[in-house]
Amino acid sequence: MESDNPINSTNPVNSGKTVNSTTPANADNLFDNEQAATEATAIIATTEPPKQQRIGKQQRKSDFAEFKATYLVPSKLSKRHPVNIDDSVWEKLERIARILGDRDTTVGSYINAILAEHLDIYGDDIEIWRKL
Repeated sequence: MESDNPINSTNPVNSGKTVNSTTPANADNLFDNEQAATEATAIIATTEPPKQQRIGKQQRKSDFAEFKATYLVPSKLSKRHPVNIDDSVWEKLERIARILGDRDTTVGSYINAILAEHLDIYGDDIEIWRKL
């Protein structure tokens, strides 16, 4: 595919080339998500790169500690209920719980923490929507 503009002859962003999730650029992708990598590449290619503030090692450790304390705390669920979720979602959740969590962290406790925070955040909105 040739460009109509002889001055700027760069290839279009969506030129049919796919991003391989095994490339070094995507090696840190926890989910092996090709779509997220493609979208990130498209965004970077179409806009001017903003000035990025450098995130230090201490800040990353602090953010991880906060995430772990919020979501990856092992808990015993007394009254449990089965939930049906897609296999690909289960695999992602299991990988996060296994890699980032402690020995006793389970997918169930991780899901429970995510849903508890979601209900806390959207509880007021859900109540308003219920009354519509």
